Amino acid sequence: MRFAFCVEDDTDEEVFRTLLSRMLAHPIDVDGYRFPRGGCGVALAVAYKVARRAYHAGLDGALFAVDNDGAPRHRASEVSCDCRLCELRRAAAVDEPRGWSRPGLSPLQYFFAVPVQTLETWLLHARGWDFAGAAETLRATAAGWRQLKTALYGAADPDRSRMREVVRPLLQALEPETLAARSPSFMDFRADVAAAGRAAARAEAECSTTST
Repeated sequence: MRFAFCVEDDTDEEVFRTLLSRMLAHPIDVDGYRFPRGGCGVALAVAYKVARRAYHAGLDGALFAVDNDGAPRHRASEVSCDCRLCELRRAAAVDEPRGWSRPGLSPLQYFFAVPVQTLETWLLHARGWDFAGAAETLRATAAGWRQLKTALYGAADPDRSRMREVVRPLLQALEPETLAARSPSFMDFRADVAAAGRAAARAEAECSTTST
């Protein structure tokens, strides 16, 4: 399966590719066309293009992910709120390409993730780190951001090689079910992947029935 990725940096891409492969039980290849990196603002700016790239390149879909960074939490009771998850969904505007015809191809799958507060939170959860009740709030401050980075990488400003060295063995051992039990935001992402998979399966079944 091939997906376009709209993420903040290359480490995020590696983490989400592995997570998505694990949850879909299928190897995931990232589209060779690379969109700009540069934090949440850049990801929001290119989300619309990423969604349409998935269609025009005949990919299976796209994944969109940014850190929460202390922004308001998603309110599941509302169709759309002022959280980053809803902001990312609005920026991607995926309903339009979902409605376009794809003869001979499976329906597009679009996945959205906003780790609270940052991807390091999920990885520390996977390691079993004791947040002492602060997992959802640490990244809201600069001091909290440095604390999370230092706890995971051993330094507040690690280079890419150090990040890869730490992240890869964690991803090898990571179990989505365990992480979902520890992190509400990962549970949301896991549910989004499952729901998108069910919707794609239904659409494919309907298409098959119509063509017979």
